[in-house]
Amino acid sequence: MNQQETAVHAEQNSALLRIIPKRVEAMSRRLQRFLKDGWDINGLALLQDDAHALAHACAGQELLEPGESLQSLAGLLDITIEQQELPAPNVGERMRILMEALQAALPTMPDDVQDMYAGRERIGDRTARAEIPPMAYWRRWGGDAPSIVAAQTRLDNLKNMPAANTVDDAIDQWSDTAKDDGQTTHNDVFGDNDFNKNDFTQNNFAGNDFIASADSLPLAKLEIVSVTVPSTSSLPSQIAKPASKSGVGNLPPMIRAPQNNATNTVENLKLPVSSEFRIYHLTAYSELSVALDQRFEAQGLDLELVEDIDELKELLSALPADLAIVDAEFGPQLEDLRQGIAALRHKQSRKLKLVAFAQADDINLRLSARRAGVDALIVGAKSVEEVIKRLHTLLDPGSESPYRILIVEDDRSQALFAEGILRNTGMETLVVLDALEVMPALEQFQPDLLLMDLHMPGANGIELTSLIREQEAFAHTPIVFLSGESDEDRQFDAIDAGGDDFLSKPIRPRHLISAVQNRVRRHRAMTNRQQKRRDRDAKTGLYDRQDLLALINQHVQQNTDTKGGVFLLEMEGLPSLRERFGIAAFEQLQQDVVLVLGQTVLECPIGRFGDGSYLIYASQPDEAGLLALAQACRTNLVQHEFQVQEQPLRLRASVGVCAFKHPFHDSGAMLNAVEKVTREARASEHGVRQYEPPKAEDALREADLLKQVREAITQNSLELLYQPVVAVAGSDDSQYQTLLRLRDSSGRLLPAAEVIPMAERNNLIIDIDRWVLIQALVLIRDRRAEQRPMRLFVTQSPLTLADSTQAEWLKCELADNEVPGASLVIELRMEDASIHAATVRQFCDSLVSLGVQFCLSQFELNAETERLLEQLPLGFVKLSRKYSAGIQTQSTRDELKTLIDRAHRRGLEVIGTGVEDPQAAATLWMSGIDFIQGNLVQEADSGLDFDFQQAVL
Repeated sequence: MNQQETAVHAEQNSALLRIIPKRVEAMSRRLQRFLKDGWDINGLALLQDDAHALAHACAGQELLEPGESLQSLAGLLDITIEQQELPAPNVGERMRILMEALQAALPTMPDDVQDMYAGRERIGDRTARAEIPPMAYWRRWGGDAPSIVAAQTRLDNLKNMPAANTVDDAIDQWSDTAKDDGQTTHNDVFGDNDFNKNDFTQNNFAGNDFIASADSLPLAKLEIVSVTVPSTSSLPSQIAKPASKSGVGNLPPMIRAPQNNATNTVENLKLPVSSEFRIYHLTAYSELSVALDQRFEAQGLDLELVEDIDELKELLSALPADLAIVDAEFGPQLEDLRQGIAALRHKQSRKLKLVAFAQADDINLRLSARRAGVDALIVGAKSVEEVIKRLHTLLDPGSESPYRILIVEDDRSQALFAEGILRNTGMETLVVLDALEVMPALEQFQPDLLLMDLHMPGANGIELTSLIREQEAFAHTPIVFLSGESDEDRQFDAIDAGGDDFLSKPIRPRHLISAVQNRVRRHRAMTNRQQKRRDRDAKTGLYDRQDLLALINQHVQQNTDTKGGVFLLEMEGLPSLRERFGIAAFEQLQQDVVLVLGQTVLECPIGRFGDGSYLIYASQPDEAGLLALAQACRTNLVQHEFQVQEQPLRLRASVGVCAFKHPFHDSGAMLNAVEKVTREARASEHGVRQYEPPKAEDALREADLLKQVREAITQNSLELLYQPVVAVAGSDDSQYQTLLRLRDSSGRLLPAAEVIPMAERNNLIIDIDRWVLIQALVLIRDRRAEQRPMRLFVTQSPLTLADSTQAEWLKCELADNEVPGASLVIELRMEDASIHAATVRQFCDSLVSLGVQFCLSQFELNAETERLLEQLPLGFVKLSRKYSAGIQTQSTRDELKTLIDRAHRRGLEVIGTGVEDPQAAATLWMSGIDFIQGNLVQEADSGLDFDFQQAVL
């Protein structure tokens, strides 16, 4: 074999030579875990599959000794699986010995393969040690840049730099963490030849000047895992300090992956698979592919990146995978996978899913994908979330409700035959033997498809089909005939009567399953599309809230059309009208309001935002036209004379307007803006307020504050203060209000009121709220361990509570910290709760069963009071500070007593806040208050040593 042929051979087999040691290491870790913690039959089956596959791969590479060890291991596993018994201790010990022998027998990678991937370079008078890393290794730093030659040049430039000091803590801390987690240590990254941590200083490493710079080197493609570092005299001293501990995974603190805020907001979106799930990604390293691979790695999946379609075929034939992904750049080569994929699916028990990306829709590409056996072609994906959702649907079809099949057949044996076949594929079935019982069964079972015989006593299939099609609810339900009728004219009569397909007996099971599944799949898809086209509620004409937000978010994300916008119209006093006229009349009034709005905005989607508030999405008018439309809506409403229980009624309204021409990163940020201007519109003369972006100096100030907040979250440097909440009658219970603070660049502590609104506008509020909750739960846990239980009041934003993942996240945190729910009180402002009552109630209901309590702050007597007390499962209310003022009128004192009495009648405990002087405390005490909080008791600080036993008002 000549030199060129040798290189080609090495290139074809390099993937296997790289992956075999990696897989053996994974098998060893799994076996060690079984020997330590106990056996698992599913894990043994995975070991069995890998052992057989790797034994075959070793044989193909002429690795005889490792292949024999793997074959022996596979034989032991075969016996265990066949006997359906867990291994005896001596069998487990035999497996361990075989695994050790296997690891010792694995050879190092051939020089020609190493040279092909990394090469041997000279740095001064030293030789760099080069290894082949896992393909995803350098992806964590991302970016594109010059070739390895540029990296070598960069290393050469390090020689004549001045010496530096040490940074023991950063290296030791990362090294210990990495070793504990089985990750790469600092020796693996920087080389173990003459490595001395004392050669490094706090100024030695940074993402800007080190070799692993994210903005200058193509680290996704760089194949050097570890290099020999030059002596201390050649190290740069001007490089910035290491990043904080909050980087990605176990990366060393001196090299950090850039933080991706968009990824963090949806970090809970994962594939519905176990950590043993194996993925091969034929990648061209696009931005989307890099982000997708980072998401897979964060989930702990077994990911292998390949860069050549032949390499992908080689890997698939040697070691089966669960998912193969092909980037759009390899679209023209898709058909090269055709025969290989078909053969793999035929001979391997592991079901391979093949997914391909495409940048644009094209019929030729779709044909190639179909011929290659692609399960899903994802066209024009814009985000990782979109791809993950598509993969989720592909990998977990069980998340969709099972297909429901109604079998109408008078022959019991034939019915049981069809039922058995369909049930074995996971479908739900119901058999009706009497044709006259079909109509009641339809109403009860609500099938996705009817499988019907043609000839039955009482009524034949054609007659039944005509009757079924007369029912509006089942006019489009698929009906498939399964009959031994051979007369084609009779078969056409059945189709003409409303049947969708005709299958002849006898039928092969596979044919029956395919016919039923395809019909149901198309029917459900058509139903979903129709549902999306009629998003409006048939009765009210309103759009579903989530559908409307999706439309707005899509417009914002496209960021190309600056026309149009949204406006929020809020009716004033509607809650008091509900109490006055009753629920039925109140609902009718809201329907009348929607009719008036619909006559003004015509085709613009309208959605209910809360009781008495409506969100209108107008995609066409410019900003002036949008404002005029909003003003017209308000004018028509306030001038319209409604009739409620034969009484004339006029309504008041305020409107906030926000145009798409202003830059918003998502619908949430836009809604925050329109809510704010709607509140401002209440006090305006005309009842309409238009959003205006911050002025330049305000924008700069906010940008600086935003940067500080992000750094504080990353560096875990936000601060919490605590203020005691004291029972007026005395109590041994320790309870504190948790107060968020941010120390700015000048050292000044900023209160939450300066931080939270900015965080809500910039989509950081969930990160902040979760940070506060985590600190609170850790504190409660530690105090409980010291036999000093406590309760903490923690304020949360309504935007956080509206997040669909927040409730489950908090449940998991409570369980992980072993904190009882009663130790936590979630606090929400009354004004926010009024606007977001529906989403807040949903969050509260999901956590009440765990004992978590809820508190409404800034509580005062108004039209919303009774509604919120009735709707929310509260345990506490905190009074507005106006009731704690030192000088109060008699009317305020009467209002205070009424408010406390209403709360007590509902079993709520009342907290007076902002108490600064004895006179205010005395007034609250005489009014029947339960708890006092304020500087009169103790100023907020970081201590938790208040003596609650001696604190009696």
